[in-house]
This record gives sequence, structure tokens and C-alpha cells, in this order.
Amino acid sequence: TIGLLHGDDRELLQALAGRKAFDVVVHGHTHQAVVRTPGPTLVVNPGETCGYLTGRPTVAVLDTVSRNVELIDL
Repeated sequence: TIGLLHGDDRELLQALAGRKAFDVVVHGHTHQAVVRTPGPTLVVNPGETCGYLTGRPTVAVLDTVSRNVELIDL
């Protein structure tokens, strides 16, 4: 299962990742591209496609079977 949210509330992200209710949690808001596994749940922030705030335009491609994520610089 995949959880989606717009925000970077660390407590909420930790709660969602730690409950094992989701295989993957995708979030945004910070525009910082990040892929991490703080436990059994994969946490992904795809970044931003325009690169206006970070200077790094990115997207993320998630393979839902293998749970592999590719961050692609545009």
C-alpha cells in the first residue's frame, strides 16, 4: 500500500512509516528529493520538477513490485 501526503511533519512521517500500515509513503512540501528507509517503510520525496526552489529539478519513478525508486534529474 502507498500513503500520500503533502507535508513534512516528521512526527507524522515517522508514525506512518513505523506503523507498517504502508509499504511506501510519498510526501512533498520541502521540494528536497529524498529516498530513505527508516524502517520497513520506504519514504520518498520526489523533489520538484521546476527546480525553482532547490536548483535541482527532479522526479521519482517507483517500481511498486520491487519498491525500487529512481530519482531522475531533469
